[in-house]
Amino acid sequence: MTRRLLQRVHSERRRLAFVVALAFLAGFLFYARANIYIHGIHVSLIIGAVYAIVIGTVALAVCLVMPSMRFMVEAAAVSRLSLAVFVLAVPDLGYPILANPMMTAFVVVTGAVFVSRLMHGRILRDRSGWRGFVLPRVARVPVRVAATPLQTRWVSWVDDGRPRVV
Repeated sequence: MTRRLLQRVHSERRRLAFVVALAFLAGFLFYARANIYIHGIHVSLIIGAVYAIVIGTVALAVCLVMPSMRFMVEAAAVSRLSLAVFVLAVPDLGYPILANPMMTAFVVVTGAVFVSRLMHGRILRDRSGWRGFVLPRVARVPVRVAATPLQTRWVSWVDDGRPRVV
């Protein structure tokens, strides 16, 4: 079991390194404007290291416990970094968002969903493109079609059922 666990960690090493690097950079950028030093070390370096350790540990846990959700780890890291750049660029609007943990989590998760859809091509793969991402999808009602005998034979061996003939 330990060997299998180590193999899974080894297979996720690049993803985890990417997430840890972006987490450190995001933590650094969140407090880059602060003029606080702890034992001669700028607080942004300390916060960046704390972010990297905590988020790296959580990312490892997600990759091991919920492997179907591991693709969201990268998207959340990119979203968190873009929030940090936003906070650095527009501090009057960014710091109130950063001060509210629920708002910060909402922005990071919403951004992660958007980045994930963008990274994995669901937006570009849809026939409707950006319009399908922005506008809600309309469910189509099944259409009843009068089938010919050839179509009936075709459908019966494809889905093991007989089509409804009107």
